Amino acid sequence: MERLKQLGAEALAFLRALVWPVASSVRENVGLASLSIVLGFALWIFVTDTENPTRSGVLPFDLPVEAVNVPGDLALAGSPVNVRLKVEVADDVWNTLSMADFKGTVDLDGLQAGSYELPVRVEPLTGRGNLRVTQVIPDTLQVELKSLFSKSVSVSVSLEGTPPPGYEASVPEVEAKTVLVTGTQDRVTLVSQAVAKLDLSGHTEDLTQAVRLEARDSRGFLVEGVSLEPSVMNVSVKISQTEFSRALVISPTITGTPADGYNVVSVSADPAVATAFGPQSFVGEAATIRTQPVDITGASDNVVKTVALDLPADVSVSGGTSVTVTVKIEPAEGRRTLGLTVAAVGLDANLSISGALPLVQVVLLGELPSLQELRPNDVAATINLSGLGPGTHELTVAVSAPAGASVASVTPAKISVTLEPR
Repeated sequence: MERLKQLGAEALAFLRALVWPVASSVRENVGLASLSIVLGFALWIFVTDTENPTRSGVLPFDLPVEAVNVPGDLALAGSPVNVRLKVEVADDVWNTLSMADFKGTVDLDGLQAGSYELPVRVEPLTGRGNLRVTQVIPDTLQVELKSLFSKSVSVSVSLEGTPPPGYEASVPEVEAKTVLVTGTQDRVTLVSQAVAKLDLSGHTEDLTQAVRLEARDSRGFLVEGVSLEPSVMNVSVKISQTEFSRALVISPTITGTPADGYNVVSVSADPAVATAFGPQSFVGEAATIRTQPVDITGASDNVVKTVALDLPADVSVSGGTSVTVTVKIEPAEGRRTLGLTVAAVGLDANLSISGALPLVQVVLLGELPSLQELRPNDVAATINLSGLGPGTHELTVAVSAPAGASVASVTPAKISVTLEPR
């Protein structure tokens, strides 16, 4: 029926625009003209409904109802319940409708404290598809108004997340210590604090942020139906860097001395560098990271040990806290001087040496431990008399050095020898 009324109004407008100019031409045949108009109107209704049919039904969502014109000294106890809507709209628009297309209200203007059964008013906010609300379910709501009650509660800050490692947040500061919570007495009584949530995740610098406050009870649960004044507050947190980092060279600590005749050639650590994390007083001023001592007393070969790093209690390093220290030890290079009696070789059996052969001083170079172990008979100083006849001859002294040693000098390098017949 409603649809027919709407179509009738549209048809009347159509007739006024198109039929009136030709009205004079049909006055002579009123019956025929009336029949034509009725048939045309019926045809128009049929074509319109065929091309764009309408759909009527209850929408598949609940619509929240807002209380408006609430008296300033009263508060609504609880929230109005939601309603369902029965509408009529073009079929191609039905599936696109949402809560955003409607506004539901109950008007509390001029009311006193008490309970009321109030009509629900729903207005369509769009004209798409000739949208009309045909029924509100339920069409009235029970509401209760109570006198406002207020009290002050303390403000606390709930920090969520943490700054990155090596950073620390201070105690948060707020603009005011308390706020005023207002609502019905039963709701206000539940509120014990106003909580400001602040997320510190990833922040490395001081943070000041406007945060919306939440009314919460003693167990931390949210209390609905109250207002806070102020409802937004600036929260400030200072964030400081407590841990610094820097790559430092590892310096092994060596104690003791190697065996006599041996030297320390090199000292190394694996890894050679570590990243230290700790307070600025250490990381900013330290030149190296020391290790626990490595004792090389009496060592005559390489010393390889795994030792811990010598770290303060508040300092850590990347990777492990132990390193492998290698102390390379080699024999020391030295010299040794020997006094040797020259020995003659190749003397003709018919000849003899006049007098005794002299001593020569031989200086040898080589690894000190080996030189220190040499005995006089390990080195020979000789002169070669092969093919020589009677007379005085000046000969070069030849010295045979053991393996690993070399002859630095022979004094005298040459000696005079007189040969006589036997």
